Formats: sequence, C-alpha cells, structure tokens
Amino acid sequence: MNTSQKWISSLAAVAALSLFSLSSNAAQHNHSAMSKRVKTWDLDFAKSADVLTFNARVRDAADHVCAAEARRYWQTTRRPAPSGWRDQCVNDAVEAAVREVGNRGYALNAR
Repeated sequence: MNTSQKWISSLAAVAALSLFSLSSNAAQHNHSAMSKRVKTWDLDFAKSADVLTFNARVRDAADHVCAAEARRYWQTTRRPAPSGWRDQCVNDAVEAAVREVGNRGYALNAR
C-alpha cells in the first residue's frame, strides 16, 4: 500500500468518526462535532493482523469521541445521553469507518 492510500484511509477514518458524531441523536446541540485521528500509515490492509489493529484503533477513537459527545450533551442539556446511546455511537462509528476504508478498495473482512 503506498503512502497516499494510507493517508486517504486515515482521513476516511477521521471523517467517518466526525460525521457520525455530528449526526448522532444525543449530540443535538450547536457545538461542532468532535473527531479523533486514527493512525493507519503503518498498516497493510492485506494482512488480517493489521485489519484487526485498525478495528481496535477505530473502536478506541470512537469510544473517546462518543464519551466526549455524551459529556458535552450533558453539559449543554443537563440530561444524560439516552440509554444505550454511547454503545450505539461507538458501534456505528466503527462500522462507518470500516465502510469508508473498505470503499477505498481495501478488503476489511477480519473482525
């Protein structure tokens, strides 16, 4: 995988996390969406171990972003995020990031 493909996949992961955060139900306030960069330059998506590493990195980043979104929602509304929202946020963000990177032509079958 060349450097430009790795850079594009990194941006795709960040964009997917950012876009999901913006569209989530609990984040219906006027703050900008949060995002977190996911390092992919060192991964070869043709290797199962690297795909698993990517999935773990995306899940960690999604957990961080979703937790911060839940805190911002509480600070803005003084209400907790809806029950199960954070887990759904993380799962949807991971799926979106994997789908985005997969759309770039990488096979991301390992989970």
